[in-house]
Amino acid sequence: MSAADVDARVGALKVKPSDRCRARVRQELVRGRRQGSGCAEDRQRVGRAVVGVFDAFGFVERQQVDLSSLRLTLGVARRCRQWPLRRPDRDVLRWADVAEAGCRLRRYQGELPLVFIDHAGGRHSPLEPIRTDRDGRATLRFATLDRALRALGAGSLDDYARIELGEAAWAGHVDLGQLLRFRADWHFNWVTRGRGTPGLFAVRHPEHVAASRARTMDAEARLARQLQDYERVRADELPARAYFQRHVWSPYHRQLRVWLRARDREARARRSAFGRDGDGSNEAAASKRQ
Repeated sequence: MSAADVDARVGALKVKPSDRCRARVRQELVRGRRQGSGCAEDRQRVGRAVVGVFDAFGFVERQQVDLSSLRLTLGVARRCRQWPLRRPDRDVLRWADVAEAGCRLRRYQGELPLVFIDHAGGRHSPLEPIRTDRDGRATLRFATLDRALRALGAGSLDDYARIELGEAAWAGHVDLGQLLRFRADWHFNWVTRGRGTPGLFAVRHPEHVAASRARTMDAEARLARQLQDYERVRADELPARAYFQRHVWSPYHRQLRVWLRARDREARARRSAFGRDGDGSNEAAASKRQ
């Protein structure tokens, strides 16, 4: 409720809040959140007086978030006995808040607009609202949202700081920065278990605290692959040309070239020795024929 609406409704009351609690109750109604346990009597009296028969309040019944999606179960509260307020530690109305206000509850069926807030504070709505099902359930899959933004030329999720769900974010918000940090932590956990590429992690998350370690792991893994291929060349399992094409830079280049030159010298020496032995055999055969 806006400050103007609060002032108009409170101003029309026959019974005003006490001087001690007037400013606090007004601020709570404007922000939609309680500020503590004080002024309970004034809060209840004003809350009962300002709520209207047709006022409706969206609330979040369940919320489950992981690295890939956000799943919501939403409801709507009507005919409340007093104005419902969020608890101090909450950003949205929950079931307990509207139940405490004596509201009639049902599952929300309708659209849920998505507002993308960029890093400069700009607000964007490039995507169509999502709809809940008959049981008030809605699912946001982050990969799907990212693909949809890219298809529209609206950037990617990395270009935004958060997503607000519903008008005035009544269904909550997604902190994309925190989500990125969680995903980076999980990505590095996979890397340490051998299920990811350290180099890709370092490129994707250059500011992560583990980026330096990932770059070291990538260098060690690259050296291990180069050594493995070097041994394959020496075992005649991999052509030397393929090695140089695969590893444009490698500390084993000089060592491999030295080995290749030594191998070539040995091969020429064997061919020369075979040639001399072959000439001697031919001369002996000719003498016998004579």
